Amino acid sequence: MSSQQPAPRRFLPEVQALRALAVLVVVAYHLEPRVVPGGFVGVDVFFVISGFLITGHLVREARRAGRISLPGFWAGRVRRILPAALTAIAAVVVGTLVFAPVTQWGTIGQQALASVFSVQNWVLAADSVDYLAAENPPTALQHFWSLGVEEQFYLLWPLLVVLALLLGRATIRGGRRSGGPRGLRPGLLALFGTVTLASLAYSMWLTAAGDPAAYFVTPTRMWELGIGGLLAVVMAGRADGAPARVPRVLASPGMRSLLVLAGLAGIGYAVIRYDGGTPFPGFAAALPVLGTAAVILAGRTSGPLSLNWLSDHLAIQWVGNVSYSLYLWHWPILTFFILIGDKEPRPLESVGLLGISLVAAWLSYRFIETPARTFRPLASSNIRALAVGAAAIVLAAVLALVPTVGQQQVVAAENGQIQQLRNSPPAGFGAASIETGAAFASANHQIVPTPASAHGDYPDLGSCVSSGASHLSHTCEFGAKKGDAKFTIALVGDSHATQWWKALEPMAKKHNWRIVTHLKNSCPFTGAVRTAQKVGFIDCVDANKDRLDDLVADQDIDAVFIAGWTGAPIKGGHEAATQGAVDYWGKVQDSGKQVILVRDSPNPSQDPLARDCVAKHADDLRQCGKDRDEALSNDDWISAAQARDPRLELLDFTDEFCTQKLCPAVVGNVLVYRDQNHISDTYMATIAPAFEQQLSRALRGSGLAGRAGLDG
Repeated sequence: MSSQQPAPRRFLPEVQALRALAVLVVVAYHLEPRVVPGGFVGVDVFFVISGFLITGHLVREARRAGRISLPGFWAGRVRRILPAALTAIAAVVVGTLVFAPVTQWGTIGQQALASVFSVQNWVLAADSVDYLAAENPPTALQHFWSLGVEEQFYLLWPLLVVLALLLGRATIRGGRRSGGPRGLRPGLLALFGTVTLASLAYSMWLTAAGDPAAYFVTPTRMWELGIGGLLAVVMAGRADGAPARVPRVLASPGMRSLLVLAGLAGIGYAVIRYDGGTPFPGFAAALPVLGTAAVILAGRTSGPLSLNWLSDHLAIQWVGNVSYSLYLWHWPILTFFILIGDKEPRPLESVGLLGISLVAAWLSYRFIETPARTFRPLASSNIRALAVGAAAIVLAAVLALVPTVGQQQVVAAENGQIQQLRNSPPAGFGAASIETGAAFASANHQIVPTPASAHGDYPDLGSCVSSGASHLSHTCEFGAKKGDAKFTIALVGDSHATQWWKALEPMAKKHNWRIVTHLKNSCPFTGAVRTAQKVGFIDCVDANKDRLDDLVADQDIDAVFIAGWTGAPIKGGHEAATQGAVDYWGKVQDSGKQVILVRDSPNPSQDPLARDCVAKHADDLRQCGKDRDEALSNDDWISAAQARDPRLELLDFTDEFCTQKLCPAVVGNVLVYRDQNHISDTYMATIAPAFEQQLSRALRGSGLAGRAGLDG
């Protein structure tokens, strides 16, 4: 450790080039994910840069003045961040009201409000672990999650610098500039290092646990910004004003160039080799984070290996300048293209969207970002800037409420007609019209449930349905009491078993049955292992073993009704799925219980979701249906398991959902699907007569009709 760094530079073109790289790989990932499957790591590059620049600014102020002006720092963030961000949020809200179906208004309103208050990452984290919200389609504001992480960092980080100043017993001598407060650097290294290490450990633990919230929550990301902060402290030099000493090897221009190349190689590897299946952030994020830190640490290079010719290029520096605005605007532009066109962009269309995004970024940078930073009334007063920022946030929050309120008003306006249809359903209501495939059973073209409220049309069994991540599978009892019931049936499986509740419960009530539930989201009842279990997103193996033991041991159960989602990827494919089902279901059958299976319900339209399509194309609902063969394209390992063990009874209700050619989204005034793959409660209730007919036939064939009260 002998050589010294050159005097600090005010402008760092290599950092600006890193900004350009970060935003371009993020944009490329969103437009053409097949080309750069790991392009999401561009966000991690941004985090390191932000931590480095913000910490450098705070350290310089602390050394110069012996204190940190928190109002001044936060006012600077207000001028830099809020104007373009709030403009983008407002544009998305207006665009949603104009172009998006009413089904999406509430979600956009919620995310707009979260984006205004910089907590979008926490909303997405909550949705990721909420089974009912986890599969919501991405919105035009989803990318604000990373801005939320950064802005929460901006609230915490200066407080740590203030604490370091207090711990170092800072002094200002006679108002004159001095070498800076004593003890600042060790205090910063200790505090920043503690936060960074704690965040890294938590990130690795939560990611390894498979919690999808790990991607979004601030504690798993703070270490990435912290690495940038530590780098800024180290590169800022000692408290006496002398520049930092660096390893002799980095004094060589050639070695610094090699360090840059190594850092870029690490980032590039992550961009190309990582994908949606990579556990992230956790340990995997270290590669792009350390790669970014290496490029910053190397600083200005020279010699034949130097990339100055590239980083200094006017186009690269221009993209770096507009990177914030480009990040803000590219995603809404893409999502509205998909929304309006009902399709993903083709490669040439992606190029066009990139061009539009660059133009939007330049306009935003030229007419919003830059003027806001230099507007004299705000630049001259921190208090005024904070007050204006607070007022702008309040106005944006009010605007963010408009879509949610609008959706509620639409639903309320239709409630009267809906209630009338429910109370006095016309002939052909729901599944009764499936033979003709008629969307409406009468002149009343009201749809039940309304597409805007369909997400809530599900069996609310509360804690009786365990979460996928839970280690346990709760058991509940419904209907007749244990001592009074002559017949007990168990309802077992995942959410695709739960959706049959609206058909099973009326039959059980009619015949005084007892129902025992073993329901766990994302966990079909089988000995096979879901792929998601391998990466930790769910915990099914132990819960399924417990369910098997309970079912085999419970001698009061007469029949076991099993359903499951066959679209879930299974480790080992079709053969493993079939054999795993046969192994478990055969043991239940061997214990003296009749196992009754149901073929999985057909898949609805996914792009857009059936309910969104219905809201958007109410005048041509055939667009929202799905070809029967395609809707039944899931791996039907349930039927395959029954074929392998004929003792198992199989019920097939496909003809209650589909005509010979089409599986419609609306049948007899009823919306068939409430989300990506679940049947609405309302439609399931209209299947109840056919359900009772098929289940009764199965029980008679098994000799259980008398016990079940079906002899009459």
